[in-house]
Amino acid sequence: MWKDYSIGFIKKNRASSVSVLVAAFISALFLSLLCGLFYNFWNYEIESVVLEEGNWQGRISGAFEEDKVSEIENFANVKTAIINEDLSDDQTLVVDICFDNMRAVYQDMPLIAQQLGVPETSVSYHESLLSSYFINDPQDSNPPLLMAFYLFVLLLVSVSLILIIHNSFAVSMNARVHQFGIFSSIGATPGQIRTCLLQEAAMLCVIPVLIGSFVGIALTFGAIQAVNILADSIVGRHEAAFAYHPLVFAVTILTSFLTVLISAWLPARKLSKMTPLEAIKNTGELQLKRRKKSRILALLFGTEGELAGNALKAQKKSLRTATLSLTLSFLGFALMLSFLLSLESVQTIPILNAARMPGM
Repeated sequence: MWKDYSIGFIKKNRASSVSVLVAAFISALFLSLLCGLFYNFWNYEIESVVLEEGNWQGRISGAFEEDKVSEIENFANVKTAIINEDLSDDQTLVVDICFDNMRAVYQDMPLIAQQLGVPETSVSYHESLLSSYFINDPQDSNPPLLMAFYLFVLLLVSVSLILIIHNSFAVSMNARVHQFGIFSSIGATPGQIRTCLLQEAAMLCVIPVLIGSFVGIALTFGAIQAVNILADSIVGRHEAAFAYHPLVFAVTILTSFLTVLISAWLPARKLSKMTPLEAIKNTGELQLKRRKKSRILALLFGTEGELAGNALKAQKKSLRTATLSLTLSFLGFALMLSFLLSLESVQTIPILNAARMPGM
């Protein structure tokens, strides 16, 4: 019964349905773009570290024979152990080590040093690469906060999108307060009303969320290509390759659906808690608690200006919500872009300095 009612309402009220579709599409697009840009930036950072410093996770040096390398390879969790010819000499042998589970590097390297009979001071870690994988020294009191910063920005953008989509759902649901009051008076429970409204939200938002996610991926690809074109003249910079992981898509879809469901649940919960009499009378319509005459608006714009001022005062709560959501959205994207640009400049300055040194 509720399914038929929801489908009928969606077909008969295309304008309100379109507003919800657009809001869900924009939400998924922004979240997909944000997740895609962060993943590509993270992937580019790892590629840069590997190209400049090598693909190793732990390094051990000491006065031991080359046959010890096979002993290191037989150590549990060791993936590869390769002699570094550039750093080794007749007295010291330097071995670069990679692990199957690199998160155990800070536990396994001291054990390898102990097995080879060399002090722990002979052990070094590829901290720039490990920190890119969010692996930090357990004894480090100030670990990098890149992931925490990204999660903060993602939460900030999600909250702002929830506020934006919430307004679309609230407008659609408030237009049906009288109908649900009648349903409640004839026996519909608050849980059934919430289920009906969330069911409509799911039916309306599945396709826009999927389309928005794919469009966000396409925009991410376009942004990577644009960055390659704009940064083509930078000496020593390697070209960024577009990359995308299924886990990123899963995070995008999950975050988008959670955003939509929370946005729909807030007004649905408020609507389901209304008594049948309140819903039938529809006392929640926009109205001023106390009418005031604005002489300035009346003087400047006449009666129309005074009516517009009163309308804005009656809707000040929804306008405040829209202002807050836009502010949080711009703040989140500004923080992310500023962070990416600052890191890009940090990487570029050493490259430019190295390029200038031969001519000095």
